[in-house]
Amino acid sequence: MSFFSEVEKTIEREFRKWTEKAFGPAESDELLLVHRGILDEVAGKIQTARRGERIFPFNHVVVRLASPDAARRAVFEVAFSAEGRLEKDIRECLAGTGCDIPAGFAVEIETAESGPRSVDILYENRSAPTVTASKPSPARLTIARGKAGQETFVLDKPRINIGRLAELTDSRQRVIRRNDIVFEDSADEANATVSRGHAHIRLDAETSEYRICDDSSEYGTRIFRDGRSIEVPSGGKRGERLNSGDEIYLGRACLRFEIS
Repeated sequence: MSFFSEVEKTIEREFRKWTEKAFGPAESDELLLVHRGILDEVAGKIQTARRGERIFPFNHVVVRLASPDAARRAVFEVAFSAEGRLEKDIRECLAGTGCDIPAGFAVEIETAESGPRSVDILYENRSAPTVTASKPSPARLTIARGKAGQETFVLDKPRINIGRLAELTDSRQRVIRRNDIVFEDSADEANATVSRGHAHIRLDAETSEYRICDDSSEYGTRIFRDGRSIEVPSGGKRGERLNSGDEIYLGRACLRFEIS
C-alpha cells in the first residue's frame, strides 16, 4: 500500500468483492492489479500547495484500457464504467488524502483494441460549458413487436442495454454484460432477430439527448422516422439521436421511443 492505506484497503475490499461475484476470483485478481495501478498513478498527481494544502490540478481524467480481445474490453467496461465505479473510487481516494475534489471533476473510461500501453491515463482541465443543458424529460420505450418481460420501460439510467439474454458470459462463464431490456429467447420470430447484446441507449450528459448505438448486432438496428428509415452504424460509439415518436427496429423486433 502506498498512500492513505486504510482508505485504499476499504476501496480494494469492495472492488474485489464485486468483481469476484461478477467475474470470478482469477479475473478479480487481475482487475484488482489494474485498479490499484490506476489509483496509485492518479494519487501521484496530487500536489501540495502553501500551508500544506493538497490539491489535484485536473478536473478531467481519461482512462484508456487497451486489449485486442473484445471480450476483455467488455470486461473492462463493465468493471470500471458500471455505475461510475472507477470515478467513485478515485473520488474516495482523493478525499482520503484530504484533497479537495475540483469543480466539475469527471472520470471517462475508454477501451481500444490497441494503444501505447495497456492502461493509459490522460489528465485534462476542461472548461465548464457556457450553457447548462436542461434536465432531460422522462423517456420510455414501448414494445411494438416482439415479446419482453414487460411492455413499457422507463429510461431511468444513463445507459440502457437491450438484448435477447439477461446476462452475457464469456467462455469461462464470467458475466461481461447485463441487459436491462430482454427480448425473451425463442419467444417468437421477431425475438429471434435480436442479438444477445444487440444495442444500447445512452443519455448524452452534455446535450441531454438520447442516442442509440448498435453493438455489432447480427441483423442490425434502424430508426423509422417520418416515413424514412435511418440505419444505425454497426459498432459505432456515437450512434444516432432519438426523437420522440421514433420506432426502433432491432432486426424485426420493434420498440417505440417516447418523451413525455
